[in-house]
Amino acid sequence: MLKVDRSYQHVDPGIVGNVSRLVVSELGGRANTQRRAEQLGHALEGVDPRELSLLIKRLEADGLAFEGAEASFELLVRRHQTGYAPPFRLVDFTVLVEAREGTELRAEATVKVAVDGEVLHTAADGNGPVNALDSALRKALRAFYPGLDAVHLVDYKVRILDGESATAARTRVIIDSSDGVREWSTMGSDTNIIAASCAALTDSIEYAIWKTGAELRRRDERHFTTSHAPATNGNGSPAATSAGQPSSPSKSDEEVA
Repeated sequence: MLKVDRSYQHVDPGIVGNVSRLVVSELGGRANTQRRAEQLGHALEGVDPRELSLLIKRLEADGLAFEGAEASFELLVRRHQTGYAPPFRLVDFTVLVEAREGTELRAEATVKVAVDGEVLHTAADGNGPVNALDSALRKALRAFYPGLDAVHLVDYKVRILDGESATAARTRVIIDSSDGVREWSTMGSDTNIIAASCAALTDSIEYAIWKTGAELRRRDERHFTTSHAPATNGNGSPAATSAGQPSSPSKSDEEVA
């Protein structure tokens, strides 16, 4: 198609306001990978297109699909360019889900991220394990990159890749994110859906830092934590005040500060 595009399209896309778009996949070769990278604005300086194409084939054999998550493809190119330095590193994370009789399901995530030689260890609750992990990651990284305040998840998709394995199947997670101006898609693949989600989440945040030019500026993470939960009476229900009414939530750390 790169040599004779008329052999693949019967009419010039420009006539109807469209443009030709190459798809990055395991079926493409070196030229296809290089051309798509250039269409996205990336010169493959210091990157061997053939090696990059072979890497894409291996990754897609492991469950990734770059045609549906081009932000992850752009990051793959960027990470193989000379001088690349990651804006952060996820040191480790823990996700807990707890369900006890008489109480609602509870999810909590703790993460450690390293940024510019500093390690921040923080935690967050969520209505599920992925939401808790997302909240903890953002809480940690927004302490270093205030520009991430505008970034939010707009869609979350999961696909089972080998249904015969039932609950042990490899999954592919695709996350769509937005900063109010642009939208992008990232992905992860693993037999553990939390690990796949974490890969997609970290790609999404790194892409946002890169594309928005977010500046590294350390601030106290207390300035954007949510309000504390209301006090409980031990069985999970709100504690009553002397007037018999539920107590009001305490002020957030930001308000206290």
